Amino acid sequence: MNFNDAADFWFYQIGVNVISIDSKEKTTYVKWSEFQDGPISEEQYIRWKTEEAFNQGIAIIAGKIWRGKYKGKHLACIDIDNKKGIEEFLSHFGKVDTIDKLAAKTIVEWHKDNPFKVHIYFVVDKPLTKKSGISVYKKDNISNKGEIPAIEVKSEGHHGIMIVAPSIHMNGFAYETLGTKVPTVLNVEQSEALENCINQIYQTYGGGQRNSNGLIPIKDLFKADFKVKEGNNRHEALLRVMESLIKRLSNIYPEEKIKDLAWQYNLNHFEPPLDDKEFDRQWNDAKRFIVKNGSSVEEKLRIDNEEIEYLQDIKQRYVSIFFDQLNRLYVTIKINNHIECIPIDSNRFKFLIRKEILENESKTLNDDKLDRIIKSIQAEMVFDETIEHKELNLRVASNGDIFYYDLTNLKWEIIKIAHDGWEIVKDITIPLFKRYEKNSKPQVYPKKDIDNSKYFKEFLNLFNLRSQKDRLLLEIYLISLFIPGIQKAILVMKGNGGGAKTTTFSLIKNIVDPGTIDTLSFSSNKNDLIQALEHSYVNYFDNVSYISQEVSDTICRAVTGSGDSKRELYTTDGVFVYKFKRCIGINGINVVNTKPDFIDRSLILKVERIPEAKRRKEEEIKKEFERLKPYVLGYIFDVLVKYLRYKEKYKGEVIFKNLPRMADFAESCEIISRCLGYSENAFINAYRENIDNQNDEIIEASPIAESIIIFMENKKQWVGTPTQLYQYLGDIISQVDSNLKRSAFWPKGPNRLTYKINEIIPNLLKRNIEIVTGDKINGQRVITIRRLDSNQTSSRKDSDSNKLSDSFIEPLSNYINPYIHRRGSSDTFECERCPLTGDIHFMKVHFCTKNLTVLSR
Repeated sequence: MNFNDAADFWFYQIGVNVISIDSKEKTTYVKWSEFQDGPISEEQYIRWKTEEAFNQGIAIIAGKIWRGKYKGKHLACIDIDNKKGIEEFLSHFGKVDTIDKLAAKTIVEWHKDNPFKVHIYFVVDKPLTKKSGISVYKKDNISNKGEIPAIEVKSEGHHGIMIVAPSIHMNGFAYETLGTKVPTVLNVEQSEALENCINQIYQTYGGGQRNSNGLIPIKDLFKADFKVKEGNNRHEALLRVMESLIKRLSNIYPEEKIKDLAWQYNLNHFEPPLDDKEFDRQWNDAKRFIVKNGSSVEEKLRIDNEEIEYLQDIKQRYVSIFFDQLNRLYVTIKINNHIECIPIDSNRFKFLIRKEILENESKTLNDDKLDRIIKSIQAEMVFDETIEHKELNLRVASNGDIFYYDLTNLKWEIIKIAHDGWEIVKDITIPLFKRYEKNSKPQVYPKKDIDNSKYFKEFLNLFNLRSQKDRLLLEIYLISLFIPGIQKAILVMKGNGGGAKTTTFSLIKNIVDPGTIDTLSFSSNKNDLIQALEHSYVNYFDNVSYISQEVSDTICRAVTGSGDSKRELYTTDGVFVYKFKRCIGINGINVVNTKPDFIDRSLILKVERIPEAKRRKEEEIKKEFERLKPYVLGYIFDVLVKYLRYKEKYKGEVIFKNLPRMADFAESCEIISRCLGYSENAFINAYRENIDNQNDEIIEASPIAESIIIFMENKKQWVGTPTQLYQYLGDIISQVDSNLKRSAFWPKGPNRLTYKINEIIPNLLKRNIEIVTGDKINGQRVITIRRLDSNQTSSRKDSDSNKLSDSFIEPLSNYINPYIHRRGSSDTFECERCPLTGDIHFMKVHFCTKNLTVLSR
């Protein structure tokens, strides 16, 4: 790559300001500070290229990115000048433990003569604090260049410039890009984590002989043989010296005299000395620091060192640390006499730290110090690829062939369910559960009792169920909610008011996943729905009258566990990706969603209005429920033990030959049914009947499906274009109800017709009507519809599908005349068997002049 191409890369692709430089002498041809706070114009940049200004070297101004896809972010450079610096920096990146590996992930440049001097570039959402070197050290240690990491950081315009490839270093070797030319982009949290990594290195190394606070004693700074090399924090050393001189001599000498002493120190102890401008900046900073803080630099850094001690104390109490499936950092930690699993950024973790420090040291932590401690922990982990990712669950979980149920009480006790029994467990060290404490309530302790099955039957009597089949379905559905990992059918309760639908949901919610709210309402905001689903295992929505397509899709994904996402903040491009399986229920007067994907995943139960004579007070039902709850839980856990024994005993058994849509759910429920003592296939037969009823719901709710059934009543097969079918079905639906054709239920054109038909193909197949879309004949897209006998196996090969159909039409029902069709877009209908025309009412009952069968209403 030539110099102009290299300059283009930084100017256009990365988007930072680029200036010319004599890279061997490290002198710029322009005053770079003029461009540290604003963009270089493209006109100026092109002029420099035309003048071949970059042929002696290229420098970039680290900091604000002014153009291109990273515009608005910052370019941060980590300038490392020795082996120790590289080792310490990479120690925070886990498996990325070599410069070559890091160079595969972000831009890294070097010159080959010294592999321990590298420039590492990141694009960051939040600029990093400038770092000018770690520490000072004594003259007799200057030769031991590898002992103290030499690391500098630049990420804002005033921090300085960086010489980039293919410029020539002063020793004659060219700068080179070691690996990728695509920088890693760090969001705000990751930027802070990177800075905290560097801060930890700075805090670890103080250089020279350190006192108890990790600092070189101030008396050593004033020794005649003390020297500070460039790149090892001359600025910090001078700031401390200036502060000491001002505090000790301000009552003896005038300011100019003290400043002159500081200048002499600069000349004698720094190699090379700071220039006038840098010296004056440090002098002003020292004065401001003393006035503003009323304390010394040593005191400030002593406080920082105190934070490190707090951090180390907290780390010693970790049982484990890991990321969950949402990349949120968690710790399992001993609290009182039990172990908890807590997000590091949660209020509970902050309260824990405050409590410990207050009890042990009688000190309080302010918010800033607490945030720094937490960010330090996050910083250590965010780039560490050795940190495990674990999936955390709400309420139910599994580990191998063992089930767990979270009681969500203050002792963090859980129920362990295995094939040899169940028990209450304390202090489990395996991270299994997460909690949203504002949403969950503690569960009661389950009881083991020989009469638990009797209590369970009493519990089922609290529900308003129409039939024994509905009772069986609800009983088994309820127990299935305790099985982790499987999809659960959407429980749809329909019926008129007064049928105890809300009570049904409340009872199930409280036996499975007690929370602060029993039932929910749908939010118009998808993100709010995702948030609600994330925070509760059982989510029941009450008195629903309408479900949008977006909400329906979100619910279906939540049932199957296929995942969803929402933005972190409206001010960032970050997203949270959620992947969970949830138990969902919806009730209303009618089935509010008849979309096939939704219905196929549903278990629909209908309730009747309870007669006044049989109604019970809510308080009475609640009291009875609370009495039964411990025994009901004990019974459910007994059944789950039998379930695990069945799975172990009949491992590999094929439960069904033909699987329904919710196959895992159906299979688990059939096993539960057998464990409850029901006969083989008792559940699946009831479930299939329920599915057939669901299919009827879909057909009845779809004017397309009903019109196709009518259309095919006198045909065995029809093949034609979508446009033809759209016309024929439109003619039929106009005779049934002309308003339907103008409604949202009817497609607006042939292309939407095909889309609607594809949705209901499985449902029509259950009515012995097979539809195939997407085929072509003579270059035309066609739709094939066949009416199958009840015992007929569908076979496209046996059908005559190589030409358009014009089959003999037999009489239809008494309600539809299949021979009349709308003329164009007018309201006039014509007969395909005779020349008569007229409006739809006349033509439906007209006497055909060819003596065809009269069709009358």
